Amino acid sequence: MLRLKNEIDIQPLQALYQGLSDAAFQNAWRRALRKTGNWVRVHVAKRLSTATRIPQKVIKQRVYFFLRSQMHGKVWLGLNPIEAGRLGSARQTRAGVTVGRHRFPGAWVMRYRDPGGVYRRTGRWMTVKRKVVVNGPKEKLLATVQGKLVRVVPKGPRAREYWVTQRREAYEKVKVEWDAAAESVFREVAEESRQRLLEILEQEIRWEIRKATQ
Repeated sequence: MLRLKNEIDIQPLQALYQGLSDAAFQNAWRRALRKTGNWVRVHVAKRLSTATRIPQKVIKQRVYFFLRSQMHGKVWLGLNPIEAGRLGSARQTRAGVTVGRHRFPGAWVMRYRDPGGVYRRTGRWMTVKRKVVVNGPKEKLLATVQGKLVRVVPKGPRAREYWVTQRREAYEKVKVEWDAAAESVFREVAEESRQRLLEILEQEIRWEIRKATQ
């Protein structure tokens, strides 16, 4: 988890807000925090999208702003890997899967259990049990499963249910690692946010002064 703490010096604006009431200054400060949080969210998404080729709308779903108290705000950025299927519309090709501007060789698109999910084989093997129900003679089914019969349960006059043990290559959902690029961009934007917060705060203080003098 990445934790960054920003503190700013508002002494340069002291002469400007000197005549404001505490309530008016707090209103200006809260609005400045919210607007700065939104500014951070937009710029993190824009720069990260350029660096990682991940769509901005996907990155924005990982960036949140919280007003923790009257004087403190928090920007949260989730760094967990992003599922490849969330990057756009997945397209199956002979070489693998293409999603947006990303290519995943050897991958495939899951059609049934996880529609739109992108998966690939891991190189490891696992043992699974599969249930098969067939209407027809027992001999015909045994030929289909190559004699790997485990149990027979009658399901009707001619229907049978079979448990078949098989070995298959394990697979996993494809995800995109982006934490290294995200950390670099987040630090960069966080540093710039100090000056941006001062600029917005000055605007909000002037707005409160205009309201008080009307």
